[in-house]
Amino acid sequence: MKATLVFALPEEADDHRAALEGHLWREVVLELDRELRNVAKHGEEPAANHAAWARELLYRILDESGVQLP
Repeated sequence: MKATLVFALPEEADDHRAALEGHLWREVVLELDRELRNVAKHGEEPAANHAAWARELLYRILDESGVQLP
């Protein structure tokens, strides 16, 4: 199977970057899922503010993966 993606740069630069980094985003989501599963499975209590804890976790994984939010 062969696929060709065509982007009108610079107007579609964000879409172009998303296409190039899709595999990295998949890894970020998988790592976030593993971390959250461990918290749920082992009954570990994250910080009192769950939303802040989840954001910190997400940004740590993004940083380790070299992926940036647009």
